[in-house]
Amino acid sequence: MSYALETKKRKFHRILDSLSKPSQSPEPSKSAATAPATRERMANLSIKKVRLSDGDDELSSVRNSILKINRPDSRVVSTSSTSRPSFVPWDRERFLERLETFRRVDRWSPKPSGVNEVAWAKRGWICTDVSRVTCVGGCGGSVVVKLPDELDELDGYDAEKVQERKEVRAKLVEEYARLLTEGHVENCPWKTRGCDATIHRLPVANPDTAITGLQKRYMNLVKMGDKLPANDITRTPESLDLEEMIKILPPDFQNQEQLPFSRESERTRPTAEGEETQEQPQPEQPEQPINQTAFALAFFGWDTTLDEAAGLAGCRACFRRLGLWMYKPKENGAAPVYDALEVANEHMEYCPWVNGQAQSGTGKALDKHHELRSGWELLAQGLKVKHRRRMRMSMSRETSRAVSEVSSQDGPVPSEVDSESKKASDREWFAKIRRMRQMLHVKSPKRKSTGPGVSG
Repeated sequence: MSYALETKKRKFHRILDSLSKPSQSPEPSKSAATAPATRERMANLSIKKVRLSDGDDELSSVRNSILKINRPDSRVVSTSSTSRPSFVPWDRERFLERLETFRRVDRWSPKPSGVNEVAWAKRGWICTDVSRVTCVGGCGGSVVVKLPDELDELDGYDAEKVQERKEVRAKLVEEYARLLTEGHVENCPWKTRGCDATIHRLPVANPDTAITGLQKRYMNLVKMGDKLPANDITRTPESLDLEEMIKILPPDFQNQEQLPFSRESERTRPTAEGEETQEQPQPEQPEQPINQTAFALAFFGWDTTLDEAAGLAGCRACFRRLGLWMYKPKENGAAPVYDALEVANEHMEYCPWVNGQAQSGTGKALDKHHELRSGWELLAQGLKVKHRRRMRMSMSRETSRAVSEVSSQDGPVPSEVDSESKKASDREWFAKIRRMRQMLHVKSPKRKSTGPGVSG
């Protein structure tokens, strides 16, 4: 038996002995013959009390020690294997999970950039109640973020009242910015480190990855069919030529679903007689024209939500949702709620699809924000890069094909060309050997003549 186990058992018996001792009373002491029986009976009663009492601190410590002795590793391993670590500031998916908790408008209202939902999510906070954030790591930190409403002179308030409200609001913003870190307890790891500035960046720097994401979003949105608004009410920024982007799309942009078999290994299917015959590949469907509304939404990061039948489009970077039915005429013929769909302006202002600073991950004062490219601008650049590559490859293939055709028509037969080139290389090789011999003054050995009439 190990030393630790013996120590815990001794502590357990010591606690039972202390609980089994009779309390002092003014009655005279009993005889020595009856004392052992009395102590034994009281010990049994004490043990029963210990088993029935749940609020005793000493009992809970004893129970914990017993559990550790009987099952030292099973409970610890099972708990650690099922629970996820909470302090993962480098994980973008976990950051987006925290940011999504601020999506509900009945719990969270827009805040200034220094204390908005992105700032809280980067420091390990989640929204758990109305204007309340709580540490995701369970350190006990909780902050209620409430700011006074902004006033305007147009609302009937004088300039002095408006200025006073602005000063109070600015001081509260500074205090909440301090609580981003100070709101955690002393030993919480989120107190010392938060997420990097690039945690919100979209994976659109690689053109192949960016185009693949665009293709997936477009194919999801185009399945909504009649739930999409009309093309003529969709608005994009003036700096983007949507028609040009559609023209330079890859040729197989709409062919996302490939055939599940190749020509070399065609599937077979049983016939009615039990014989197996090769299944002929289906003829290719004619290419459908690009749906401009679905393409515009997908180009700016919008995608379908989990409930596709609801007619919602959502952004998975800022978790903004669009009710597409508000941009369509009503069933009774009435005009839609909104007459234009601004696919870029509907994002939250901090969304990296439209915010170059959020996409670049920089916030320095020297940075020129108008030079920082947002997510949709990088996507447009990637499409142009891929188009130029395809054009160069097609031109090089056409050039090589033209050269091969000309050489095959006007040039000699390949066998003749090979023999002539081999002879030319041999002549050049022997010429080099002769020149080398002349430089080294190497004389070839003279052959002795053995003909008749030659005397020794």
